[in-house]
Amino acid sequence: MSVGLTGCTTVNVASLPSSRDTRDVFVTTSDVQVPYQSLGLVQATRKGVLLFGFADPAGTSLEDGLRDTLLPEVRRMGGDGIMNVRFHQTQYALPTRLLFALLFFIPLPSQVTFSGEVVRLDPEGLPPPPPNSPSR
Repeated sequence: MSVGLTGCTTVNVASLPSSRDTRDVFVTTSDVQVPYQSLGLVQATRKGVLLFGFADPAGTSLEDGLRDTLLPEVRRMGGDGIMNVRFHQTQYALPTRLLFALLFFIPLPSQVTFSGEVVRLDPEGLPPPPPNSPSR
């Protein structure tokens, strides 16, 4: 029964636009196959607490951590993206979350940490865009 309640999703490359910055940044858990310049390693951590076992006011989810913590750092460094991304997120089993929902006055510590290599793609080494796609 517990196997049916679990699952996983793997995404190798994601392009994440931001409403505050029109420039897309790619995120990949692997290497890139085009020429690039390494701008350095980066590690970003977002900490907070889970209230009532489920409410996450600090935004320590993977999505919030990427959007609000990691991607601004990649943009600040002048990168087109980040490769070889590794992440660690505090996770609690459902019984633990339910217990802390009952013990609402005790928050659960929560954290998400990302690390990877910020890169700038070499425009001379990129293939030309297809004829029907808009150019950057």
